[in-house]
Order: sequence, then structure tokens, then C-alpha cells
Amino acid sequence: MEAVRKASWHENVDFIEPREATPDEVELVHDPKYVDAIRRLCEAGGEFLPTMECSVGPESYPAALRAAGAGLTLADAILRPPPTPPCNSRGGKRWSIGFAPTRPPGHHAVHDRPMGFCMFNNIAILARYLLTRHNLTRIGILDFDVHHGNGTEAAFWRDPRVLFCSLHRDNFYPYNRGRRADRGEGDGEGFTLNVPLPAGSGDDDYLKAIDRYAIPAFEDFDPQMVLVSAGFDTHWNDPLGGMRVTGAGYASIAERVLKIASGSAEGRIITLLEGGYSLSGLAEGVTSYLGRLLEG
Repeated sequence: MEAVRKASWHENVDFIEPREATPDEVELVHDPKYVDAIRRLCEAGGEFLPTMECSVGPESYPAALRAAGAGLTLADAILRPPPTPPCNSRGGKRWSIGFAPTRPPGHHAVHDRPMGFCMFNNIAILARYLLTRHNLTRIGILDFDVHHGNGTEAAFWRDPRVLFCSLHRDNFYPYNRGRRADRGEGDGEGFTLNVPLPAGSGDDDYLKAIDRYAIPAFEDFDPQMVLVSAGFDTHWNDPLGGMRVTGAGYASIAERVLKIASGSAEGRIITLLEGGYSLSGLAEGVTSYLGRLLEG
């Protein structure tokens, strides 16, 4: 956030406070019993959860609700503008791009359990919210976190209303997930696109993969809203990722996200933060990516 406020374009950004998601909204994706179990666990003081690889405590549950609610807040701001400007506008221009620096992240969490550092699947909750509460029928999700977005994939495995594309490091956590042959089932077959990349992949590798695989798929699908799970653990300085993406690479990814959103989405893009474990890499990645989105 300090890096964003120091960016040359920060005066063109409106900062808004996210609301907490309600349990009913979280249950658009997660088992109600699981949601209640997480609440009770956190309120009781928390403990180490092996499936999360981290600990939870009394503040974890409200933090997770707020992280899930951040995307919903942005969706309402973009799709339900207030009747009088400039509440949702700057200089008469309506909001079309939203970014939420969410913690905890979400894309590993599945229907009835946490995973990775994730409690609730923020981007899947947002997509279901758009489908059910805003009545959209085609949602595109691009996930460029270094890890496969297994929870998001599982949420829409049989759902043709959501095109999910994950670019991730091959043979990495979660292991044996995100294979190129994994394409969905039933009505959802063909609406999951996995693009595993070798360790050490950098800017050119990611951009070629997006150009070859993601852009044609999204252009055919023509989403009404583009959602992005932005993991900056692909940064060259990240201690966990083992990839070599630079600030310039994230800016070029943003250019391609804009292209994906140029059809029925009418430029509407909501990005939620996923991984990123180098503070300097996270700052460079976010400002490079978001800055290019805002340049249009």
C-alpha cells in the first residue's frame, strides 16, 4: 500500500473500504458446516492447521470475511453505481477496474476445507456472486499465481459459465494438480484451461503462454467480467516461487488482461491479490501491473 501511494498514478485511484462478506455469501462456494467450524476455531483461539500450512487466531475469521468481501465490494461499485456522480466516478468516468490487496489469499481453499494459506476462496466467491446476484452469465478468471488455483478450478469444474485459466509452475504445490489434460467435466468440459510452466520461467515464457493459450480461449468465450487471481510469487526475487518474472513482465500481463476484457466485459476487471512473499517483489509487481491497467 505504501508503494501504491507513492506511485505517480495514485491520485487517479479511489480508495474504498471493503465490507465483510456475510456467511451466506461465503456459502455460495463453501459448506456451511465448514464456514461455522472455521468461525468457532478462530474464536476459540485458533491453532495450527496442517492443510493451511499456517496458524489461525481470533482475528483470522473477520480478516477472511473482509478479504472475501473486498471483491464483492468492488463488484457492487462497478456494476451497481449509485444514482448520482461522482461517488463511483472520477471526472465523470465510471469505475471499471478494481484491485483488492487481500490477505488471507484464497485460490487453494476448496468447498469444505482450507488449503495453503487460504481459508475462503475469495475469487470463487466473487464469481458466484456475479453469477447469482448480478445475473452475469459468462465470467472469465485468469490466475497467474506461481501455484495452481486448485480450489477455483474445483468450484467451476462442471460449470460452463466460468472459464478458468491457470498459469502456474509445473510439478509444484499443490502437486499433481493443474495438468494440461485437466479440462473440466460434464457441461464444464473445455472451460478449464491449465498451462503449467517449467521452473525458472520468466517474462517471455508467461507472455507467450498467455498469447498462445489464454487469449484465444477468452476471446472465444467473450466474458462479461474478467477476474484475475494475481500472485506475485512469480517475481524473480520471491523466496518461494522459483520463477523470474519482472515488473515489466507484470505490466505486459496487464496489457493482455485489458485485451481479454475489451469485448463484452467492456473493460471491467477485478483483480484479487493471491501470493507474493518478497515485500520488494510484491510492491514492484503490484505497482507495475496495476499501473499498466490504469493507463488503459
